[in-house]
Order: sequence, then C-alpha cells, then structure tokens
Amino acid sequence: MKIRTRFTLLFAVIVGVILFFFSISIYYLSETYRQNDFNSRLQDRGISKLKLLLLDSIETKNLISKYSDDINYHSLKSEGLVIYLGENKIFYQDNHTPLPDSEIVNFIKPDQTLKWSEKEIEFIGFSYNYNSKDYIIFSSGHDVHGLKYIANLKRTLIFRGIILLLIIFISGWLYAGQFLKPITNIVQQASKITYSNLNQRLTTGNSNDEIGQLTSTFNKMLERLETSFNSQKRFVSNASHELRNPLTAINGQIDVALMKDRQHEEYKTVLHTISKDIKNLRTLTNNLLELANNDETLLQHFEEVRIDEVLWVVRDEIARLNHEYKIQIHFDYDLENDSHLTCKGDAKLLETAFINLIDNACKFSIDKSVEIKISSDSTNIILLFIDKGIGMPSSYIKHVFEPFYRGGNTHGIMGNGIGLSLVHRIIKLHSGKIFIRSKQNIGTTVEIVIPNLSRF
Repeated sequence: MKIRTRFTLLFAVIVGVILFFFSISIYYLSETYRQNDFNSRLQDRGISKLKLLLLDSIETKNLISKYSDDINYHSLKSEGLVIYLGENKIFYQDNHTPLPDSEIVNFIKPDQTLKWSEKEIEFIGFSYNYNSKDYIIFSSGHDVHGLKYIANLKRTLIFRGIILLLIIFISGWLYAGQFLKPITNIVQQASKITYSNLNQRLTTGNSNDEIGQLTSTFNKMLERLETSFNSQKRFVSNASHELRNPLTAINGQIDVALMKDRQHEEYKTVLHTISKDIKNLRTLTNNLLELANNDETLLQHFEEVRIDEVLWVVRDEIARLNHEYKIQIHFDYDLENDSHLTCKGDAKLLETAFINLIDNACKFSIDKSVEIKISSDSTNIILLFIDKGIGMPSSYIKHVFEPFYRGGNTHGIMGNGIGLSLVHRIIKLHSGKIFIRSKQNIGTTVEIVIPNLSRF
C-alpha cells in the first residue's frame, strides 16, 4: 500500500472517530435534555392538576375547563395522571390510566423520584407536600414532538456524517498528494541519477522544513558517493598503472637478458634487479589487499597488544632487510604502568603501519635514520616518528592520505604512494588519530595517538 493511500485512510479514520464521538455526544446531550425537559413538564402538569383539584369554590369548574383547554392546546399524547393521598388512598385517577404496582408506590419517598418508560410512554413518580398533606403523583405521557426531534437529529447526524466522511476522504487524498509531492519529486529526480551523472543534485525547496533537510542530506550523500566513486576510479587506474610498471620492467629485463648469451655476473645482476622489482610488487600487492579488507573482518582479530613489543619486532625486521636504515627508539621515563603501553588491536596491522612509517622516514632522510619517541597520557599512547628528510610543503600534507598520491619532490625515490593511506586506515581502525607536521628540506614528524587500556 502506498504512503498516500495509507495516509488518507489513517486521516479518514482519525477524523471519522472524532466525528463519531462528537455526533454521539451531541445525540446523548440532546436526548438527556429532552428527557429532563419532558419529565419536568410531566411533573409540573401533575402538580398543577393537583392544585386545581383541591380548589373548593364555584370557579373550580371554570379553572379546570380552562386548564383542560390549555392541556389540549399543549397536549401530550397518552397523557395520564394518578394521585395518591398518603401511600394507599387514591385521590385521583384518569379513566384510561392504570394504577402503578404497590411496590412502586411504596418506593416513592419525599426524597425519591422514580422515572421509567414503557413502549415510548414515559412515567415519573414523585412525592409532593401541599397544605400539610403528602401526595404521591404519577404522571405519564408520550413526547411526540421531542421524540420526532431526536429521530430527525439521529438521521441528520448519520447522513451528514457519511457525507462528511466522504469529504474527509477526498480532502485527505488531495492533502496527502500535495504533502507527498516533494517526496515524489525527490524519487523522480533520484531515479535519474546513475554512475554516469553522479554530479547531478536534487533541487531543494524550503531548506528549513524536513523535506528540505532530507534533500540536503541526500545531496551530501551524493557528494560523498561521487567523491568515493571518483576515488575508486582513480584507485583502480593507479593500481593498474602501479602493477603494470614493475611487471613491464621485469618482462623487459628478462627479454633483454635472453636476447644473447651473457656472462655469469650479468645474469646475476639482472636477477638481483628482478628480485628487487618482485619484492616491490609483493609489497604493493600486500598493501592493496590490506586496503581491500573489510573493517569488520579485521576487528574480529583485535586483542591486547603491547606497542613497545610491536616496535621492537618491526625494528628487527627492517634492520634485517635494510642494513643502511638507522632506527632509534626512546621511551618516556614515566611509563611505569603496562596498561599505558597496551592497546586493543591487531599486532600484524600495527606492524604494517609502523613498517610503512619507518620505511618512509628512512627512505626520505639523507642519513637514512628515524627517531621514534614513545610516551603516554592518562588515556592514550603517543608515538612520534621524526626524520630529517626532504619534508614537504603544506599544500602536500592534505593529500598525503590519498591512495597513490606522491608529491612533486619525490621523483627518483622508489615508492607507490599507498603506504600512508594504509597507515591512516589502520590507525583509524584502532580508534586512533594521525597528525603530520613537516617543513621542506628540514624534516617531517608523524604523530600517532592510540587509546590505551587505561581508558577501558
């Protein structure tokens, strides 16, 4: 069921229920007023008739005759009257009016009024004291005009209610259509956006209402999707290029080596070069696989990790592969609690991040050295990777975490521009932060902040 239909039905039901209870209340109040008014009239007629019957003068007949004419003029259909003097003595009875049951007569007390109805005839019984005597009066009648009015009111409420429900349904349908029109426009515009026109945006109306906020949010999402899609395209393009280059170089060196017979040393040189290219290709492939991994999959392997132990393992590994690299590690003297150096994470991922940072620092430093400082505060582990390399201008820093980005001053230095983007993702995965401060021809400092166990 569409929202418009559902909204219209809900609107019609809510207003219909309100209208129903409103009509019921009108009918109930009108019927209550009619009954009270008619009972008052019956009571007044009974009292007036009693007083007329008690007149003891020659004018009684004239008054009774006049009263009878007035009654006939304002007649009540099936009007009846029975008057008791005390509880058992009948003082007056109309010819056509039956006597009430003795139980009903005995029930009537000075403070008790009895009301009931039988076949549209309404009765009222009450006690009345006149000239120091107690009378019990039973007055009855059929309220023709009042019942006709109530019946007419009932028909009016029913038929008008049905007409109003129809009007409410049509109004709700039109109102829902008008209300949902901006959403319909959003759906129509969004259905036209594909991968080929992600730069297209939805038109925003009133940006202050919820529809405007929805449109703005959708446009922001489109901007993020466009950025991500363009980044993905660049990533695929750059990855293809970076993978093709070493493969082309390896293939070219093998073809050149096979063109003619060569000396043993020449073959050895070619094999060393090919081995170096394969190592770079393997590093690039591993980094690409790390970037392609799902964050949720990586989070499943998190455990308690000592940062200093990871750094010692990384230092030994890099020293084994690159003898010219110089790595110095300095600890803050205040690090006495093991929890200050322990975090929740994946040791292999942290090793990958630290290897990339140390390799970058040594690779771009003239003396191939890096200084690592380890400290902590109450909740974080703080690592500083300091080199005295070529540095970079501030315009480069905002792009360093983009995959395959390399600054213009890195020509001639081996690399593929994927290391820092991988580091950034790993640190972010560990709920950490990374900051870079650099000055051209002076050096670069990379600061890593990772939550330690004292926070948990």
